[in-house]
Amino acid sequence: MDFIKKHKLTTFIIFVYIVIIGFLFFIYNMFIGSNGMPVYGDRLDGIDEVPITDEQYNKIVTDLSSETNVISVSEPKLSGKILNVIITVGDNVETASAKSLAEKVDNNLTEEQKKFYDIEVFIKKDYNCVLEATGPIDDEGNFTGDVTVKFSNDLSKNENINNYGISNSETVEYNKNQEYKITDDGTFVIYGFTQDKVGESKCSLKITKKTSEEIATEETIKSLTNESFPIIGYKRKGTSEFVWTKDR
Repeated sequence: MDFIKKHKLTTFIIFVYIVIIGFLFFIYNMFIGSNGMPVYGDRLDGIDEVPITDEQYNKIVTDLSSETNVISVSEPKLSGKILNVIITVGDNVETASAKSLAEKVDNNLTEEQKKFYDIEVFIKKDYNCVLEATGPIDDEGNFTGDVTVKFSNDLSKNENINNYGISNSETVEYNKNQEYKITDDGTFVIYGFTQDKVGESKCSLKITKKTSEEIATEETIKSLTNESFPIIGYKRKGTSEFVWTKDR
């Protein structure tokens, strides 16, 4: 300790030097690492012989985008020897129909490419028709004060949505409303309606309101969505079928 006190400047310089060396070593490992070897080692040997062309990438996007149940498609990307594609489908698309989209990716690859690359297809839903109700709720799940029911997202800013509406009637009504207030006691079913390029979707929430002076915590409940999504299909090189996460 006496040495440190007597040589504060020297000690500080040594400390800074150690920090700089440690930082440079970290940067070296991040960008070079593996003793200067490529990140993927020799696992990409031969990739130049079976490149996936820009034309193939564009064709994959075009073919998928033309499907009536597809909202959007990401640009396909290669991660090592894995071809990744992200697809967004509509609320009302069934799991089987969504899985069939993976074949559009597979069909755009040559047999040689299929033997070299793995394919990963991530399919998600853009859940636009989701209602949420907010208000004070008692232990029995009843609202004890005024309730605000609204869409979870601001649909007026969603370019994929053509029409939307919310009301207490089961009859489809695109009234452009995104919020519904419940002030009276009783049991109500509130419906939400959305329409996009894929088709129409309907969601609903059942609300029971019993006014009470007792203190209750404000909470939010949401309408149900399809718990099967997102799904991920993985097809290993040289195999003939996709294996899906929900089937494992």
